Amino acid sequence: MSTHRRRIRVLAATLVLVLAPATAAHADPPTTGGVAGTLADGATAVADATVELVILPYGVAIKQTRTDAAGGFRLTGVPPATVAVRFRLPGGLTQFHPGVVDQAQARQITIVAGAETVIQEAVAPHGTIGGRVTTDTGAPAAGARVELNRITPGGPLATVLADAGGNYLFRYPPSGPHRVAVAAAERGATLQWAHRRRSYTQADPFTITPGQHTTVDEQLFPTGTVTGRFTRDGVPVANVVVYAYSQATTAESVSNWTDADGVFRLKPYPGAYKLKFVVPSGTGLDQWLGGTESEAATRPLQVVAGQSVTLDERQLPTGMLRGRLTDGAGQPPVASGVVIEDAARGRQFQATTAADGTWFKMVWPGTYTVRYDSGGQVQWATGRRTPQAADPVRVAAGGTTRLDEVLLPTGFLAVRAADRASGAAIATFCATAYARYVYLRVCTEDGVAELALSAGAYEVTVADGVHADAVYPTVRVTTGQLTTLSARL
Repeated sequence: MSTHRRRIRVLAATLVLVLAPATAAHADPPTTGGVAGTLADGATAVADATVELVILPYGVAIKQTRTDAAGGFRLTGVPPATVAVRFRLPGGLTQFHPGVVDQAQARQITIVAGAETVIQEAVAPHGTIGGRVTTDTGAPAAGARVELNRITPGGPLATVLADAGGNYLFRYPPSGPHRVAVAAAERGATLQWAHRRRSYTQADPFTITPGQHTTVDEQLFPTGTVTGRFTRDGVPVANVVVYAYSQATTAESVSNWTDADGVFRLKPYPGAYKLKFVVPSGTGLDQWLGGTESEAATRPLQVVAGQSVTLDERQLPTGMLRGRLTDGAGQPPVASGVVIEDAARGRQFQATTAADGTWFKMVWPGTYTVRYDSGGQVQWATGRRTPQAADPVRVAAGGTTRLDEVLLPTGFLAVRAADRASGAAIATFCATAYARYVYLRVCTEDGVAELALSAGAYEVTVADGVHADAVYPTVRVTTGQLTTLSARL
């Protein structure tokens, strides 16, 4: 090796030796700590359990991880705090360090910056519960969904899927009374309750005892199958939620969603169902079986035990309406309502203006009237005072119709109130003006209620909560003029 190369290597080594101590001398002190340990059930490591650091008494988790194949876990980067360690085991059991199921008995740990607390957690006493699920013909119900529910306090604890032989097992259920629910598939199938009950209240209770196994076998009721594909212009649509509403009882309704190929699958009990398709937000409008727009327009689907129905559902086209609403001075009114209606076809859509007066709404293609409701002011596009005079607004499939509107001038109504017998003025009261499409209520504490209203006739009610209400069936308001009403209560 040349003398030149040896000098380079010596220089590099010298730099490392000089710089390393300088870096360590200026290192910031640690600001976080951690918790590590193991979780075991006797001599058996517990894998895939959730480990959480929680703040008591609220039980809010600030950090979490899962145990590895050896039952080990490590939570790092935890700011100094006093926490409890919560374990959620596969199979429903939730416990706290050190091996207690009651949060009030949890031991709290102080996280110290630069330190790691190590714990060895043992699973609290528990039993096991499992069995075999079969179809109505007695064959193994592979892939059946089994749900374990605690009775006191109530609620689902855990869910597992039956294996190829129909077998299932909950390894870590807590002791106490439980109920078991079973469905023919992970999603989209009706739940039934062991043993062969159709409701939770009729289900048999099963008491889990520490150290013992409870066997619960279950045979499924007969079901039918509804499969289909949802597309838009021939392209599959994913994540469409498909609801099958039972026409017999809501407890037998089922739902699922379409996969990447637009395919869905339901396994409900035999009977009549109405199917609704809820598309992802912003991609269209919800629709019903057969390409219908409403529940009233659709037909029930008959599901027969052991038989399959295949559907081809196509998304209906839509259009967009958008615009901006302002007053005569060009200012947007606050949170005004926009009603888009085709009464002949039973269509109605509603929108609300934003702070800048803009609004938009996706609708079915067609011809509509558009109404604006802004407090005591109501009018129709464009600049019309009655629905009969409203301009038709046409929306094309795939198109956008722009509709800006300026509110017409209003009239004004000033209401005062007095005691009928004494004539004494009443300072605090509310005045309500009502007409078709308009309901405006204004309250006052200074003796005068002022209402801005579209021109027309109104029924006005004046009430103070002490006297009997005063009702005036016909009070006329004229554009640009002030109408006064002296109410006697």
